[in-house]
Amino acid sequence: MLKTVKNLLVVLVLISTQKALSQGQGSSPYATLGVGEINSETVAAQDMMGGAGVSFTNTFYLNQINPALIVKNRSIGFNKYVALNVGLKGAYSVLSQGANIQENFGLNLSGISMAFPLKPKWAMAVGIKPYSSADFTAVKEKTFDGSTIKNSTEYKSSGGLTKVNMAHSFQIAKGLYFGVDASVLFGNIVKDTTSVIVGTNTYYRNSARTNLHGVNLKGGLAYQYKINKKWNANIGAVYNLGSDLKGEKIRTFSVLGDNGNGPAYILAPDTLGIRNISSSLPSSVKFGVSLESAYHWVFAADYGMTKWAGINQYDKVAQATFKDATELNLGIEWLPNASSSKYINQIFYRAGYKQIQSPFVVNGTQILDKSFSFGISVPMGFRNPSYVDLGVAIGQRGVNSGGIIAENYTKISANFSLLSTWFNKPKID
Repeated sequence: MLKTVKNLLVVLVLISTQKALSQGQGSSPYATLGVGEINSETVAAQDMMGGAGVSFTNTFYLNQINPALIVKNRSIGFNKYVALNVGLKGAYSVLSQGANIQENFGLNLSGISMAFPLKPKWAMAVGIKPYSSADFTAVKEKTFDGSTIKNSTEYKSSGGLTKVNMAHSFQIAKGLYFGVDASVLFGNIVKDTTSVIVGTNTYYRNSARTNLHGVNLKGGLAYQYKINKKWNANIGAVYNLGSDLKGEKIRTFSVLGDNGNGPAYILAPDTLGIRNISSSLPSSVKFGVSLESAYHWVFAADYGMTKWAGINQYDKVAQATFKDATELNLGIEWLPNASSSKYINQIFYRAGYKQIQSPFVVNGTQILDKSFSFGISVPMGFRNPSYVDLGVAIGQRGVNSGGIIAENYTKISANFSLLSTWFNKPKID
């Protein structure tokens, strides 16, 4: 088993160096500051429920919000399944500022993770996912004074941070669970400013590439209280310690030409400067409560706070403007009849609401993000424990007034949760 785990970790690290885990999940102007927009830790089943998931989980997906809950359905009782999760997330958005409108779409792999039992009351998970995304392109044209000649400038942000993690989860008493998640963060953010006189084919580009790396630690608790034969009351909490990142920033200048096949370097980029930098990621805390009738109903609510104000950031604009963020998540889950012989009764239905007071501040206004979500989880065959989760969220971030950009979006998420009884020792009657 240890050899299998070691080989899996090697594969995950190799994947992280490829384009398979591209950072972007839809271009957004709010992803241009700092290390980019922090991606949600949720899987598709939780996205459908407005991102709720601090206090509850079930066998058919891997809870990545609260590491304490990994053990609940991986090692305890008869559900000794190994779970392999592969996720996709994307977004179609319409940006509007005044009369200006821009449409964007992006879809990428959102993570690969695996969880398995080690001992009764002890489970482990490993995974890799994009931690943050810096993905946005904007073009501005300006006419030179006293002339009809125009200059076009493209501002482009790309890249982000990748997270490779390992979590351990334990049942420490009846109904009480504890977990810890340790991760390594690494990646780069590239910001290019490219100018060209309209009608010519020579481009001048200033680039800033910021390479960062660090570690992160998160802990979680969860408790389940049995109200009666049918209902449980659950509570949970997660605390993220935040991170101190180190790295370097490289500035370059280059001249490019376009002969009809797109801009290409005329000369190798000239390095303008290299300097060591440091930056920090915020600490956060999240609490959750839920009322659960196992494999039938779940009613859940989470609330979280993220401490952005005052932390050190290499991007001084972000450091000066970011405020503390809050998040509210509400969700409902319904499974018609877990013991039914009909396939349709094995389908999970979920819906939710999310409200985020984001850290972004524009013209003195802190940007609010609201969305409604829904979706289904369908088994890969009758009585098959493996599921496909499909979720949709419709929402708006910001408003089209006071110089603020409104972002109306439709986000999609899909998760393939493959369950197997690997590592179980065969028994002879």
